[in-house]
Amino acid sequence: MSRTRLILSGLLIVAVVVGMVVSSSGAESPPPTGCKSVGTPSYCIAGVALVSAAENVEGTSGSAILKATIGGVTAEIKCASGKSTGTIEGGVAGTVGKSKTKITFETCKLLAPEQCKLTATEEAKIKTSELAGELELTGGKILDKLEPKTGAAFATIGIEGETTSCVIAEPGRPEGYNVTGSQLCEVDSSKTVAETEAEKHKLICKASAGLKIGGNPAEITDETMAVELSGAKAHGHWSVKET
Repeated sequence: MSRTRLILSGLLIVAVVVGMVVSSSGAESPPPTGCKSVGTPSYCIAGVALVSAAENVEGTSGSAILKATIGGVTAEIKCASGKSTGTIEGGVAGTVGKSKTKITFETCKLLAPEQCKLTATEEAKIKTSELAGELELTGGKILDKLEPKTGAAFATIGIEGETTSCVIAEPGRPEGYNVTGSQLCEVDSSKTVAETEAEKHKLICKASAGLKIGGNPAEITDETMAVELSGAKAHGHWSVKET
């Protein structure tokens, strides 16, 4: 065989071997497919759907307001700040995203009715129960429905009288009022923002028909809760998409 043919044969063998190595490497480590839109809202981490796994999250917010009818009168509570801790979770591919969270509202004050006040415990902190969240797509918006375990209160509020003129509680004898039901919160101000990879996303909670105190409608407004990854994935980018 001529020298030229030997060289060409050698080059051909090298090319075949390189091709086999590249193909084998690709089969072992395929690139991530990312989040694809098929109509089920779910969580994504760095553009990859969260499947059969959970990640820690935490949130902080500015002021929040709770309004309700208690004992036939309008009650209003304002809290200066808030924080949350929990997890976001993904089941098998194609299932809706879920979460678990506890929210703590801090530095709270009863604005109405007059002559009434929160107990010292509730003035410092009002804590929710552990809330199970489930994403849903409604009216072009991605919503998170938060509700406690069956039979549990969303939160409990202690109120007592500052004077005997308080119409819903007596001085020195606090009354506990259970907030029950569920709260719908929108993930960001639009679906487009929610689907954008970012370090923080807002959970915008406005008045919804799901909460009650003693059978009367109640509403929570907290439009500043910013949620981010914590733990090992702290400061990572995430999103909520139809996956």
